[in-house]
Amino acid sequence: MEAYPMPLFVKLEVQNMTYSLNWYKEVLQFTSVFELADQQGNSVMAHIRGEKYQDIMLLSSGGKSNEGKKGQGVTLNVAAKEIEPFYKRAAQFSPANVVEGPVNRPWNARELVLQDPDGYLITLSMVIDQSRAFDDVMG
Repeated sequence: MEAYPMPLFVKLEVQNMTYSLNWYKEVLQFTSVFELADQQGNSVMAHIRGEKYQDIMLLSSGGKSNEGKKGQGVTLNVAAKEIEPFYKRAAQFSPANVVEGPVNRPWNARELVLQDPDGYLITLSMVIDQSRAFDDVMG
């Protein structure tokens, strides 16, 4: 997997590293760039990637509870060529985690909003009409 400098990336604290890592791999089709384990062999950090420059670092909460603050107001937006495959995978994942959509937005985007196991919102967004210019959409 290609290594490159990342001027910006997101770190998400997760309650169950194994489950969260599986969710990102199965539902969003992210792959593991590298993982770091503690002395007991438990994964404490995972650098994962979707498309190029879609990098996320999952960090184990170390057993700290996130009760009452799941997701903490974070929404990640991920560009996608097609969102239907993501919808199908998310709908089959237990428990189902589709929050909204797929839905067409007035800004020329078809979006699907998912919630990961730790409450973070993930918006998958694809362009509806490639031929429409930005000024046409926003004007």
